[in-house]
Amino acid sequence: MAEDKSPDPVDIHVGRRLRMRRKDLGYSQQALADALGLTFQQVQKYEGGANRISASKLHATAMFLKTPIGFFFEGLDDPEEADTTAAELANEMARFWQAPGGPELARAYVAIASSGMRKHLVDLARAIAEDE
Repeated sequence: MAEDKSPDPVDIHVGRRLRMRRKDLGYSQQALADALGLTFQQVQKYEGGANRISASKLHATAMFLKTPIGFFFEGLDDPEEADTTAAELANEMARFWQAPGGPELARAYVAIASSGMRKHLVDLARAIAEDE
């Protein structure tokens, strides 16, 4: 049985979004290729969906084009009833880590040996947050 060599529809969509953003900003395929350490032929293949863009290249592309990575996937179907809990938790943790004192508080919290004392600290933080 012959293997289907046609590009994946997601790769085609991502490539079209890449081409659209590149053109919106006025960059040539060569300028994008130079920024990513590629040949312009590789960029052509990305834009046509013939070659799949790796996660690292997509990240570098988004950085160069000053575009959120999600932009490349806009318009694609989302999974039904997608569980966003992990993403929401990751965003909360990022906000915590960026808050003044956040990293110090996290390090101090995990250094507390007593689970009872950790619970008291959580209860205290909740009480303070409710008063704010």
